[in-house]
Amino acid sequence: MQPTRLCRAVMLLGGAFLVSAWIFDDPSFFFAGGAVWLFLLLSLHTSISAARNAAHHLTGERQTKERFSRSGTRIHMTTTLSSQVLPGYCLEAEDILPDSATDIIGETRGIISDEDGTCTLQYSFRLLAHGTIHPGGVILRCSDAFFTIGVSIQNSPLQGPALFAFPEKGPGYEGSGGYSDKETMRRTPMKSSGVRSFREFRQGDNIRAIDWKMTAKYGTTYVREYAGIEGGTATLVVDLPDDTTVVTEEIFSGVRKAVIQRIAEIQDRRESSLIVVLAGCEIVAMMDIVPGADILHELSGILTPKKRIHSLYRAYSPVMLAIRMRAAGGQMPLTTMAQTAVETYSRSADQIRFEETMYRVLASSHDTEIQCYTTGTGDLSHIWAMATAAYALHRQVRIFLPKESFGEDIRKVAEFFNAGSLEVIP
Repeated sequence: MQPTRLCRAVMLLGGAFLVSAWIFDDPSFFFAGGAVWLFLLLSLHTSISAARNAAHHLTGERQTKERFSRSGTRIHMTTTLSSQVLPGYCLEAEDILPDSATDIIGETRGIISDEDGTCTLQYSFRLLAHGTIHPGGVILRCSDAFFTIGVSIQNSPLQGPALFAFPEKGPGYEGSGGYSDKETMRRTPMKSSGVRSFREFRQGDNIRAIDWKMTAKYGTTYVREYAGIEGGTATLVVDLPDDTTVVTEEIFSGVRKAVIQRIAEIQDRRESSLIVVLAGCEIVAMMDIVPGADILHELSGILTPKKRIHSLYRAYSPVMLAIRMRAAGGQMPLTTMAQTAVETYSRSADQIRFEETMYRVLASSHDTEIQCYTTGTGDLSHIWAMATAAYALHRQVRIFLPKESFGEDIRKVAEFFNAGSLEVIP
């Protein structure tokens, strides 16, 4: 129970009448003060009865698509409540969230309308705990001009649905033999044995992912969403510099040394991977790194500066241009020179074929990330096209370049095209 300001003022008035009756010994003040306090008691009784009536008629339903999720995953909830609102009263409903709920966005309380007697709450939160978690119920507040009566309703229908939060990492997962591979909540080409969450079946889902136990238990077809694996082997992409520059060989020597060392590490661990050698938008070589293969001898004549046959004009391809336009809110002013470059790029079949080919090459590999080694000089549009294709495949991209080429400008461009990191070759 919580008295309003008007109620406090009336209580003070009633108290003043009673004090006046004692001071002046006048029965009229006593009757006036008693009438005020009797009125407040009757009003309180009526408010309690109205609150009980509203609680008795309160019904509700919560809906969420994230009933099964990992702890820390954002859960979106929609709660629809209805009750009987008596004339002269205001009903406010508030959802009681689980104790481990945090990072709450949206409204968890709202007014039940006098017209149709309903209220809809939409909000989202994250669960820090794991296990089976139930919402706490609903707090109903019935108010009039004098009192606000709060009622906590925690019956079974208003404590559903049950939320199943799994630990952040699968407890039974063990590495599959890759180098420091680990389970991750991010979608990756390789799936872990751990279940990330469950969701309702959608058209096009693989029927092998259906969890029949969950389906039989809840009467709805559920599919398993598996956690991914990251940190294992990586596809190597080597960007050969243009041999027309004066210091090409001097700059590229450190890049070549880093690539050879990385290949040696993969072979020492008896792992398999893929290496793709680029010269601009031309794919010079593509080889499998397998245990026992003399791949370093095969690459000895390839890892040298090469004159580029094609150029990407430093312009954005149609795919990358569309991404940038979306990031800018649908508008991107172009200069006359930039417009001409984009039109020329769009008419060139070679550049379009490079993006499609890189997408297919990366899609054919099951490595968890792409490591790109480049000098960071000259036209790097093909590198950003490769990063765009990797992003579409949910692959993390790490770009390695010499210290001389590392700068704030190239870092911002790498972030724009979703490159995971930009690192200096030691």
